[in-house]
Amino acid sequence: MSNKSITKRWIKGSLATTVVVLVFAVVFLMVYVRNSYYSAAENAILSRINTINGTLAASSRLSDSERTQMLYRMSEEFTEKDKFEFMFIGVNGKILATSSGFMPGDERHMEDIGKAQAAIDGIATNMYRTGLGEKVLTATCVIHPDIDNIYAIRLVTSLEKVDGEINILAGFAALMFVAIIAFSVMSGMYFVRSIVYPIRDIESTAAQISKGEFGVRIDNSYDGEIGQLVDTINNMAVELGRSDEIKNEFISSVSHELRTPLTAIKGWAETMNNSHDKDTVEKGTQIILSETERLYSMVENLLDFSRLQNADIKLTKEKLDLVAEISEVAIMFRPRCRQSGIELIFDEPEDIIPVYGDKSRLKQVMVNLLDNSIKYTPAGGTIEITVDYDRKNSLVSVSVKDNGKGIHKEDIEKVTQKFYKGKGAKRGSGIGLALVKEIITIHGGQFTVDSEYGKYTNMTFTLHTVRTMKGK
Repeated sequence: MSNKSITKRWIKGSLATTVVVLVFAVVFLMVYVRNSYYSAAENAILSRINTINGTLAASSRLSDSERTQMLYRMSEEFTEKDKFEFMFIGVNGKILATSSGFMPGDERHMEDIGKAQAAIDGIATNMYRTGLGEKVLTATCVIHPDIDNIYAIRLVTSLEKVDGEINILAGFAALMFVAIIAFSVMSGMYFVRSIVYPIRDIESTAAQISKGEFGVRIDNSYDGEIGQLVDTINNMAVELGRSDEIKNEFISSVSHELRTPLTAIKGWAETMNNSHDKDTVEKGTQIILSETERLYSMVENLLDFSRLQNADIKLTKEKLDLVAEISEVAIMFRPRCRQSGIELIFDEPEDIIPVYGDKSRLKQVMVNLLDNSIKYTPAGGTIEITVDYDRKNSLVSVSVKDNGKGIHKEDIEKVTQKFYKGKGAKRGSGIGLALVKEIITIHGGQFTVDSEYGKYTNMTFTLHTVRTMKGK
C-alpha cells in the first residue's frame, strides 16, 4: 500500500509538475521559434519590396512607358527568383504577369490589395494557403499613380521551407521532451524504489516489534536518512526489549515485595486470632501496623510516580526553609540509623535557605534518598548530609553520601530510570530514585548520582533559591 501511495504522490507531484512545465516550455519555444522564423521571412520580403518601391519613387520623373519598361526589366533581372516570385497586378485586381510565368487561379491574393490600399505607405503583407495547399507569404505595394494599367507589384515567397525548419525543430523539441520525461520516469522510479523497498523491510520488522518480538533487527545496508531511520528502529527494539525485561523484573520484584508484608500480616493475624496472650497480640499488632505502613508507602510511591509521569499531580508550592525540612527528616531517620548501626552526620547550617517548592514532595525526596542509603550501607558505616549554599548564583545543593557498597559504573546512568534495579540491588520497587529525579525536575532543579563500587555513593539535588522568606 505504501508503494502505491508513494508512487502516486510522486506521479501526481513531481512527474506531473515536470510534464506540465515541459509542455509549457515546448509550447513557448515553438511559438517563439515560429514567430521568429515568420518574422525573419516577413522582414526579408518587406526589405525587397521597399527596395523596389524606392526605385519606383526615384523614377517618378520618367514617362509611363519608361517606368513600365523599368518594371519589366526589374522583373526579368530579379536575382532572387529562387526565393521570391515577382508579380504585376492590374487596376482590375487581376495578375498581369509573374516572374515564373505561372498565373495563380485563386483570388485570395485580392486581400493584399485592400490591406495595401489601407496602409499609409501603401505596402502590406499577407499569409495564406494557395489552392494547391501551399503556404505563402506575400508583400504588395500599390503604385501611385498606376503605370500603364499596372496598379500594384507583389513579391511572393513559399513558407514550406520555413515550416520544414520549424517542423524539424518541433521534432527535436518533442524528442527532447520524450527523453527528459523518460529520464525523469527512470530516475524517479529508481528514487521511489530506493525509498519503497527499504520501507517495506522496515514496515515488516516494525510489525514484528509491535507484536512483542523485540529480538528482531533490520539489516542496515542503507545510507543517509534511511540508514539513520534503521539505526533508530534497531535501537528502539533494543530499548523496548530492555524495558520489557525491566517491566518483568519490576512485576516480579513488586510481587515479592508485596508478598512479604502480606505474608507477615496474614501470619500474625492468624496467630493473634488463635492466641489470647496479651504480649503476643501487642507484638502482632505492632508488626501488622509496621507492615501495613510499609505497604502503604510502597503503593503511594507507585501512585506518585504514575501521577508525575502523566503530569497528573499538583504541587502545592510555597516559600519554605529547606534546612528546616531536611533537619526534620534527619531527626526522623536517626533512630532507624542507630538501630542499623549507621552513623547519620548532618551539620545543620545556621543560615535559612529559602526555596519555592512543595514541602511534602521535597521531604519525600529526602526520605527516599536516606532510605536508599540505609539499605546499602552496612553496620558501622556512615551517611552524611551536606548542604552547599551558593548565594551568588542563588543555588542550593543537597548531598546524601554514604560509604556503602556503591553502584557499578555501568549502572550509574540507569539507576534513575523507572523500575531499574542494578546488580546486587536489594528489596524495593525500583522507582525510588526515579521518583526523586521526577520531583526535582518539576521543581526546576537537577538530580545527579556519583558512585564508585565498593567505596561510596553520593546523590545530589540542586534547586534555585529565593531571596527571602517574606510572603510565605
